[in-house]
Amino acid sequence: MDNEQPKTSVTDEDRTKIRYLTPEMCKIHVGTHGALHVTVLNDRIYGGVYAAYAFPVEHAAEYISLMRSTGSGGPDEEVGLIRHLEVFPPEQVALVRQALKRRYFIHTILRIHDIRWDHGLVAMDVETDKGRVKFLMRWQQDRAVDYGRDGKVLLDVDENRYLIPDVEELPASERNAFTRIVFW
Repeated sequence: MDNEQPKTSVTDEDRTKIRYLTPEMCKIHVGTHGALHVTVLNDRIYGGVYAAYAFPVEHAAEYISLMRSTGSGGPDEEVGLIRHLEVFPPEQVALVRQALKRRYFIHTILRIHDIRWDHGLVAMDVETDKGRVKFLMRWQQDRAVDYGRDGKVLLDVDENRYLIPDVEELPASERNAFTRIVFW
């Protein structure tokens, strides 16, 4: 009988350890069916990968987790963590940024045309980076959460996200109208 121990695969490793992904040890590319793939040197190709921010506000180009669904109904598997996205080749950076945009679709509010009460909900008419939008939001603290030091992320009744990067940078009349209703 052979007493050799089998080589440890990544799936046998301690999954609580962070594996930092670098351009020297992995390649991010498009694979079958247009899905994002990551090939890790001396390991394997991970297909159907998605990107997720660890710290989306403070570190938008750092600490990006590349994950894949196990398909078994269990928790998703982390392929690894990108410490600094910009050290990767530009085409790989673009692929990760596209994956993040798909995951974090958000409207950035540029100005507030109107904010008022409407049958117990907050009705907003805003100009966003994607055009003018009207939406309704419940008046609850978990519907307007802090974003960085002075920003807010608003969630409408359909769970769409709207970002005000810095409430203090809104024109005074818009800021005052907003903070009269969303004061937390």
